[in-house]
Amino acid sequence: MTAWVNEKATRRIKLEFDKNGNPKFNSTQSPESFKQCALCVKPPHTVIPIIFVPGIMGTNLKLRGGRGNAWSPPNGVFSGIGAAGKGAMQSPGTRQGLFDPKETEVNWDGPCEAPSDVFWLTSEEAKKRGWGALHAESYHGILSQLEISLNDQYSKPGLPKERGNFLLPEIGLLSHLAGGHSKAKRVKGEPDYSFLAEETVTAWNKVPKSLSQEDVLKLDDYYYPVWAHGYNWLQSNEESAQSLIVKIDEIIAYYQKSDYFHCDGKVILISHSMGGLVTRRAAQLAEDKVLGIVHGVQPVAGAPVVYRRFRAGTEVGGFFDIVGAATASIIGWNAADVTPTLACSPGPLELLPTKHYPSGWLRVVKGSGAREEVLIHLPKADPYEEIYSKTTDECWWGMLDPDLIDPANTIKTVAPPRQVYETSLSKAELFHDTVGLYAHPQTYGYYGADEKKYRAFGQVSWETESLPDDDALPLLLNKDSGRSLTGKSTVSLYQQEGSPKVKLKLRNERNQAGDGTVPLDSGAVLAKLQPTPQAVFEMRGFDHQKSYGDKFTIRATIYGIARLIQLAEPAKP
Repeated sequence: MTAWVNEKATRRIKLEFDKNGNPKFNSTQSPESFKQCALCVKPPHTVIPIIFVPGIMGTNLKLRGGRGNAWSPPNGVFSGIGAAGKGAMQSPGTRQGLFDPKETEVNWDGPCEAPSDVFWLTSEEAKKRGWGALHAESYHGILSQLEISLNDQYSKPGLPKERGNFLLPEIGLLSHLAGGHSKAKRVKGEPDYSFLAEETVTAWNKVPKSLSQEDVLKLDDYYYPVWAHGYNWLQSNEESAQSLIVKIDEIIAYYQKSDYFHCDGKVILISHSMGGLVTRRAAQLAEDKVLGIVHGVQPVAGAPVVYRRFRAGTEVGGFFDIVGAATASIIGWNAADVTPTLACSPGPLELLPTKHYPSGWLRVVKGSGAREEVLIHLPKADPYEEIYSKTTDECWWGMLDPDLIDPANTIKTVAPPRQVYETSLSKAELFHDTVGLYAHPQTYGYYGADEKKYRAFGQVSWETESLPDDDALPLLLNKDSGRSLTGKSTVSLYQQEGSPKVKLKLRNERNQAGDGTVPLDSGAVLAKLQPTPQAVFEMRGFDHQKSYGDKFTIRATIYGIARLIQLAEPAKP
């Protein structure tokens, strides 16, 4: 990296771009008596774009035709309380109108303000790169961090090492991961990279291959503009992947037409949660345009909690779970709220457990602890056939109550609501079968395996005291029960007219390590993709939605990017 630098330089100027994408700096001329000189750090000529792809509900959506916002998650506590209050007043029919994949599109005009300490772009440039489409509170922090870590790799860019300019911790530790240079004498004021590396590999639960000092120096040869790809998460991830490929082509063309920048035609993708499904499918279709991918907390094989929400609404952790309660108010407290939002949207349905998730995750149990007895477990082989295609009219364990699909009575004017649901479900199944266990050949990533604070629903359990001895399946559902309970569901079952009532209660039990949302049984499948990923980290201590706020996940992401850069074509002078 080069810089226009003056020995008296103390005032950093933000990088801007002209209408053709070429870099420029704007500064006000000052008298010689003004001691603060401008520091303008020029980006390298060779560019490797970084594209961040968020998770479900991480993209702001609006209704087509200028009819207002459909989904604009709040930023900050007070905004969250206001949104929760508004959500609590919405009827199921209103939610159905807001969450129609055919009537919604990406809203690119969400809050977008580049932090003052990010000198590589202005708010205007961040908006042009798509940052405004993403939920600011969830993602602008990691977008800003990537801009800093990848482009400002030194603590004082443009200044000599003699003036206390050292590699940032997340960059400097890369050559110390396996104990490299641990005995080297530290320069005064230099971070203790060996200690940082030691605590990092402990958090990663793995010691990956270190980068050499030459590898680390190579990182400084490229410019890494960070873009964001918002997508309509209600539609199938197949369509979102197609839109991502279009975005990749547009970004590559943008830099290739620049007089200043040189782009070899490859990008690096960073994903969060469901964005991992989008990026894997996009890479499957356009592998030659992707240098590599870093995945964060991807629900690789789906999550049983999606089934649970169809039957019981959004789960809440307890009386003091304010965040969970706010989320439930917005997404839906109960099955009547959630069903019209999810039932006809392929994207959310693609988060259901796939055929690659361990079988038997839906259970009927008697007793608890050491005395727990599993009476029934499904699926045996195909969750689509055995669970998702079943309704509560057919069997009590069916996922969908068909009477809850169309509270606004708008679907039935076009087609039977259940038929629309089955079409969406078929899209989801086709997507799962198409992506399979594919991985880009250069894949890195991490997943959560927290056993304490961030456990997840690895199985969904119906609890009962007894079931008939002769044939427990099928039983008839008492349709009047279980629709108005918050985060819970209790149904009364009758084997036949006049037979004893059998009650089943849906447990609110997070029974597996994970990140609070994605259980270990799904996240760990990342390491089983084909071809085998280059490095996958099993980590603890972070929540699913806020995983990119953890310093060790950020370091894992930087590590993955740094390894991928070693595969790039040599930078042009």
